[in-house]
Amino acid sequence: MTRLFALLLVMGACTSPPAADPGSPPDREGRRAQLNSVERFATVLSRRAAPDSLADYDLVILDPDVYEVDDVRQLRAQGTLSLGYVNIGEAEDWRSFADRIDPAWVLGENPDWPGHRFVDARQPEWQRLVVDHVASRVVAREFDGLFLDMADVAAPGLYPETASGMVALIRALRDAYPTHLLLMNRGLFLTEEVGAEIDGLLVEGVWGKQDFESGTSVRTLVDESRLLLAHLDAFRDATGGATFAIEYADTDELRAHVLASAQRADLPVFVSRVALADLPSAAPRRAW
Repeated sequence: MTRLFALLLVMGACTSPPAADPGSPPDREGRRAQLNSVERFATVLSRRAAPDSLADYDLVILDPDVYEVDDVRQLRAQGTLSLGYVNIGEAEDWRSFADRIDPAWVLGENPDWPGHRFVDARQPEWQRLVVDHVASRVVAREFDGLFLDMADVAAPGLYPETASGMVALIRALRDAYPTHLLLMNRGLFLTEEVGAEIDGLLVEGVWGKQDFESGTSVRTLVDESRLLLAHLDAFRDATGGATFAIEYADTDELRAHVLASAQRADLPVFVSRVALADLPSAAPRRAW
């Protein structure tokens, strides 16, 4: 070891590291701490919401295709975390990369959402498309992380044989984007496998859900609500991750029921209609 190199080591040990740039995005640990402190969040996927209309929220989940880097930077300056939507279980016909979907990957049509086709997550080329193209575009727009939708394609009763591929895909996203947040929607049956990879778990319909046959929102049965809450509690206790609920309500009565239930459960909740195009008044901050 040269004397100069030894001197540099000593200087490095005695000198405090430079302060982080307050305008730069934090690492995963910092983002995760911010995610765990969220009280108000919003999910707007069917239209573009102006960044200044989202200033009351601590977290927003958005379709990344209709936002630019400057929009995301404005959200960060407002103190708002941003997650870009990534569908890890379906091909959506209107996406710019739809022509890259091999028909051999498709398992079937989603009967509730026209233009959505279930995809076999075990397909290596699908995994590469999601990681290297879809997710990379979200990260390039400087979102704080990814909202992973449709892990439930691998659920028991649908296509459980694809669960190993879904786990591999989520792990590949974590490896590719180690500083970014991963918030998984449902996929409750996967939490033991990917709990270390994801930073949060979100569930739809804990108290209010969409009945696709009638086209209306309905109360979730009490036993189902309790089971979903138990899953969220177990995930939080096991991983220290954040938990959230998106609820669907098309009447004032159901919305009031959802908000009161979420307050009792101390769970951050966003109440909207199933298209997720609305931006209703933000739920009250947790003060209980």
